[in-house]
Amino acid sequence: MADLLHISHLDARHGLLPAVRDLSLTVSDGEAVALVGANGAGKSTLLRTVAGAHPAAGGTVTFDGDDITGLAAHRRVTRGLALVPEGRKLFPDLTVEENLLVAGRRARPGPWSVDTVLDAFPLLRPIRHKRAGSLSGGQQQATSIGRALMTNPRLLLVDEVSLGLAPVAVDSVYESLTALIADGATVVLVEQDLSRAMSVADRVVCMLEGRVVLDTPVGEVTRDQVTDAYFGLGRAGTTSAPVETPAAHPTPERT
Repeated sequence: MADLLHISHLDARHGLLPAVRDLSLTVSDGEAVALVGANGAGKSTLLRTVAGAHPAAGGTVTFDGDDITGLAAHRRVTRGLALVPEGRKLFPDLTVEENLLVAGRRARPGPWSVDTVLDAFPLLRPIRHKRAGSLSGGQQQATSIGRALMTNPRLLLVDEVSLGLAPVAVDSVYESLTALIADGATVVLVEQDLSRAMSVADRVVCMLEGRVVLDTPVGEVTRDQVTDAYFGLGRAGTTSAPVETPAAHPTPERT
């Protein structure tokens, strides 16, 4: 597979506080990458920096062969980058359909439309005319992902897929994500529930204190490797036991 995203020696800060430090990472076209790590590891800042919502303090971001490090966020959308932000950030007074249509006004040519998004997220079809602010957490997350798809992205960045959602809502969102990935979508998803993320990902990347400390295909990772990377324990040795999430599941909200 050809490289779609190439990050080289990237730095990003919040004021004087470094959040992403000398980070290099490549994502291939058609690949699904699970980006994991403890709170404060720099995952959200990395996605926001790639999407242009946060400035880079150093290094380069190359997308489809072009350096986009200094490109404005809306220009990155027209190139094919779409971010589903943590907290969904929908327009609460607009309906589901209106939130989708707003994103579609600046869309690249491609297969995604209101109807195809509603086909991909069938839970949204009966509530397409409801205000986004009145939706459950799972419905809002599905709308947020659908809104990003309306831009016809080549790379979908999804931040905190299941955070704050009840298990039934997570099941529904992941069912749709699984179908997207099976159809060849290129996805980087940040997820606290490691077992969920690894159920759909080709590769797992673990961040610690702004750096990549583990980058490996899902089928080659062990519980000890992930746990050591996640917590920065630096222990030697591996085991072939199945991977389990080292983080607590998010607190459910009513759906």
